[in-house]
Amino acid sequence: MELKLYKNKFFIENVLKMESTINTLKYGNIEIAVADRGAELRSYKVNGEEFMWDRNPEFWAASSPVLFPFVGTIKNGAYSFDGNKYEISTRHGFARTEGFELVEKTENSLKFRFSSNKETLEKYPFEFELFITYTIVGNTLEIGYNVVNKNDSDMYFSLGTHPAFALDVNDDIKLSDYYLEFEKNETSKKYKLNEKGFVLDEKADCLNNENKLYITENVFDDDAIIFDDLKSEKVTIKNSKNSKKLSVEYNGFPYIAFWSKPKAPFVCIEPWYGISDFEDCTGKLEDKKGILKLEKDKTFTAKLVIKGIL
Repeated sequence: MELKLYKNKFFIENVLKMESTINTLKYGNIEIAVADRGAELRSYKVNGEEFMWDRNPEFWAASSPVLFPFVGTIKNGAYSFDGNKYEISTRHGFARTEGFELVEKTENSLKFRFSSNKETLEKYPFEFELFITYTIVGNTLEIGYNVVNKNDSDMYFSLGTHPAFALDVNDDIKLSDYYLEFEKNETSKKYKLNEKGFVLDEKADCLNNENKLYITENVFDDDAIIFDDLKSEKVTIKNSKNSKKLSVEYNGFPYIAFWSKPKAPFVCIEPWYGISDFEDCTGKLEDKKGILKLEKDKTFTAKLVIKGIL
């Protein structure tokens, strides 16, 4: 009985921790909803039409987590920096499950902040501020990311985005009717991943002078499709049955990944500054593939531009 009560208490405490205030904003024909928890975009509507994944736990109970201060998985759940060892078992860092503070709201924007604290310093030895700002501009949604180095020395980090967009599947539209269209023809290989999600130092053929990646039931059987050499900085989700589409512009991001659960009616478009650990990595933060170094008192900025069209 005592064990059962303990488990129930543990479950309830975690459910309460996951609860979040939802902040809504409507401007023109665009309406968004953003949760305090992770400053996660929960809804993006154009003329009342939803474009975001509904977080159905049958497939994936998230909609747009921020990946910070790491992208992907840290090998063995630990890394070293400046002679010290730090443990972090969560994938994609920790900011996505933390409470952000709404620090500014205007008629067309919401600005959130998450700052380092005692708990974060135990697993990530840097003082920082992370701002995420949602701004409605015309018929587009701009998502701005700002990382502020609050240390007296360089700061190492990665930053990634992970928005999931709904794919309307019904009697008329099948999953196989959807595809990702790049702004340019691409010839590129995708990274291979091992069973633990670590990156292998080898690639597999994927795009051959083409601008479409078709979303079949099995295209994500081997996990995410990750590129590091695309010329395109814009990709659009389309289908062959109607004119509804959604584009994401991601200027400057060195990595772009696409992911979904097999047969799930959504697709994630994930521009990254950073990547999961490689299988043969040293474990030293300074050596981590794709890691960013930010000088003291400096601010790193990045931006996504999302545009839904009916």
